Formats: sequence, structure tokens, C-alpha cells
Amino acid sequence: MDEDDDPFGSDFDDDDNPEKEKFVLRKTLRSMLYAFGDDKVPYDKTLETLEALVLDYIKELCERAMNVGKTDKLALEDIHYLIRRDPKKFVRVKELLSIREDLKKARKQFHTEGVLRSVRGED
Repeated sequence: MDEDDDPFGSDFDDDDNPEKEKFVLRKTLRSMLYAFGDDKVPYDKTLETLEALVLDYIKELCERAMNVGKTDKLALEDIHYLIRRDPKKFVRVKELLSIREDLKKARKQFHTEGVLRSVRGED
């Protein structure tokens, strides 16, 4: 599927206009809004506002996590600590981390099997 054919557009639709701010989450937010019942092509102002809210939340959470930890580094444990009282977020983070680990293991196994096949000359 070409970017031009994508009904949700691209996060970088206006590459030829350097004055336009690049929206990092535009495509994702557009898809989420549509999934929750909004129009397939929501208002630009809606996307801008929603992205600003999301980015502000992420920045604030990261700053708070850095203040909680022992070092000035962002640690996953500190984020867990901050969201521990929000069951939905806490469970979702655990779920996503578990999926990430499963994917890492699968990639490693796939890579190892591919290397073994090439060493044996099975390719």
C-alpha cells in the first residue's frame, strides 16, 4: 500500500513545507480516533490538540520517573512505580513488556536457526 493510498495519511504529509511542524503521532492518533468512532479524517486541530496532550503526558511521566529514581536516568522500574496505582496502565505495560520479550526470543531463535541452516549448507 502506497502512502498516497493510505486513508489515514502519513505522519510526515508535509515534507515539502519546512514551516509546518512535524507531528510524530498523527497517523497513530488518526487511526485510534477512527477506531473509537470518529471520522476517518478528523480535524487537524483535533489531532494537534490530542498529540499535544499525549506528548505532555509522556514528558511529565518521564520527568517524574527521573525524579523518583536514584540516578538521573529514566528506568522502567521508576515508570512501574509511578503507574502502580492505575491497574489498567500497570497491566497493559506488563502485557506489552511480555510481548516484547516473546518477540525477542522468537527473533533470536529464528536468527539462530537461520545461521545453523547456512552453516550446514541447507539454504
